Amino acid sequence: MLVKAQDSTAGLNDFIRQVQQAYNKAAYLGFKVKYCYANAGKPGEYLESIAGEVQMDKGRSRLSIDGIETLLTGRYAIQVMPDEKVIYVASAGRAAMSNPVSILDTIFGHIHGVRSELQHSSQSDILTLTFPPNQPYTRLEIALDHRTGFFERITYNLNTAGLVEKDMIDRPGHPAPYQDRGEVTIFFTDYQKGRFDDQLFNEGNFFTRTGGQFLPVGKYRDYHIYLASSNL
Repeated sequence: MLVKAQDSTAGLNDFIRQVQQAYNKAAYLGFKVKYCYANAGKPGEYLESIAGEVQMDKGRSRLSIDGIETLLTGRYAIQVMPDEKVIYVASAGRAAMSNPVSILDTIFGHIHGVRSELQHSSQSDILTLTFPPNQPYTRLEIALDHRTGFFERITYNLNTAGLVEKDMIDRPGHPAPYQDRGEVTIFFTDYQKGRFDDQLFNEGNFFTRTGGQFLPVGKYRDYHIYLASSNL
């Protein structure tokens, strides 16, 4: 049974706080993620998906998905692109999203005009956000396991234009695989603690600094390093 709480600012703040506290307190937390895309008119019929894993501890995080590894060490933000044999290094303050909690920072930093609805059941808390017209996203739903505060899934609807080529979007007289509106669902599974240690976040796994230069090491020895910040 779901109990609804419409447009409750207090409930919204409690929801955000619950997520942040759960992930911030969890030491050496690992879990799997899977991103699935469907047309909004056919939810659940996924056209494509990618899977990966996340490890988090005390503000540090590692995201590995579709062969790309993104690491936030506390000092550096490191992204490894195996196909190009490239390592990008930036200051931690310029890091892109590398853990699911950053999704909340992005969403709620632009919350003006958004309508919220909070639902509670015996197992899950579900927050639904409806965005005003002319926004890239139209609706977002976040489901938490209220016993742990961890994400179960995040689903959002978005406009497909700009994501795929125009001739890939279905329209009268031009059948194509994508509708003009899509739905992305991120599934979070297999939460475990203590399966890794501090060595995972060691930048020495990727490079050393010698005479002011960043030099790749180990299995990355033949990679090129690009510095994305000037204050490293």
